[in-house]
Amino acid sequence: MPDNLPLCVFTEGRITLPDHYQDRTVNVFTLPGENTPAFNLSRDTLSDGEALEDYINRQLTLMHKHLKGWKQTERVSIVLGDNLLQGECVHASYLRDDKRVFQQQAVFNTSENHILVFTMSCTAILTDGDSQQFQALLASFCFNT
Repeated sequence: MPDNLPLCVFTEGRITLPDHYQDRTVNVFTLPGENTPAFNLSRDTLSDGEALEDYINRQLTLMHKHLKGWKQTERVSIVLGDNLLQGECVHASYLRDDKRVFQQQAVFNTSENHILVFTMSCTAILTDGDSQQFQALLASFCFNT
């Protein structure tokens, strides 16, 4: 087996992906209880020639179109890990089953147009403590070596 095939590492173990396969997994991390924020980590890729800002604009257009009651409240610069990457964080809310869901999404281009999207979402308004927890999660990121 060639040494250059991508390795996919996850909590339970790791696998070697066949040539040209892309990791599009989603990790969901929850805390038992009502109205506790959940963390989501998803992966995507930039379109050819697309900049991170353009990718985020395209995704926001899709969310506005497809998520009922979409309301964006903030869009700011954000850092991943110990100043490893610069990205953007979007604060927004939308309706799901007639309940408002509040979220923060931090988006980063890790390399070669591979996107990581970190999301914190909750059916209760996110507090400053929740935001600090999200910042700590992002700050804890480091690349596998």
